[in-house]
Amino acid sequence: MIRVNLLKAKKGRRVDPGDRAFILMGAAVLIGIGAIAVVHLTTSAELAKIERANDLTKDDIERLKVELGDYDQIKTQRAELLRQSKTIEELKAGRTGPVFVMRELSEILTPNKGPTFDRVTYEERLRRDPNIGYSASWDPRRVWLESYEETARKVKIKGAAKSNEDVAEFLKRLQLSVFFSDVTPESTAQVSQRSSAGSVKSVSFSLSAAVTY
Repeated sequence: MIRVNLLKAKKGRRVDPGDRAFILMGAAVLIGIGAIAVVHLTTSAELAKIERANDLTKDDIERLKVELGDYDQIKTQRAELLRQSKTIEELKAGRTGPVFVMRELSEILTPNKGPTFDRVTYEERLRRDPNIGYSASWDPRRVWLESYEETARKVKIKGAAKSNEDVAEFLKRLQLSVFFSDVTPESTAQVSQRSSAGSVKSVSFSLSAAVTY
C-alpha cells in the first residue's frame, strides 16, 4: 500500500542579513574592548613597576644624602681643602726654600766647606773632564757678594773677587751644587780702588742661575 505524506517539511530558520551584520559588529566591539582591556592592564602593570623602581631610587638617594651628607657641599669643602693645602705648600716652600739656598751659599763661601753635590756623579764627570773639579783648598773669602735677587726661582748674583780665577772657582761651586742649575756668567770687569795702601784691584762680576728647592 502506497502512503503519501501530505504534511509540509520543516525548513531551517534563515538569519536575516541585517541581523548577521549586527552580530558580527557586536563581536568585533567585544574583541576590541577585550584587547584594550588587556593593553590597559599590561600598561598599568608596567607603569606601576616603573613607579616602584623610581620610589626605590629616591629612597636610596635620600639614604645616601643622610649617610654622606649633601654632595655639592662635600664637593665645595673638598675644593676648599685642596686650595688651602696648595697655599700651605707654597708658604712652606717660600719659607724653607730660600733658607736652604742661603745656607748653601754660606757653605760655598766658608773655608774648608763646599757645595752640596752628588759624589758619584761628580767623580764620573771629573774622570771625563778634570777641569770641572773644584779646589777644596781655595779660600772663599777672596769672593764677596754684593746683591742677591730672586724672582720666580731665577736669581741674579752680583759680587766682586780678588781675581778672575776666584770668580771661576765660585762659578764651579755653584754649578756643582744641587740647589743651583743653569749657572751663567753675565759680565766681569776689572775694578781699581784707591786706598791709603795704594790702588787695590778687584774683579766685579754678575751671573744668573735657577734655584731648586
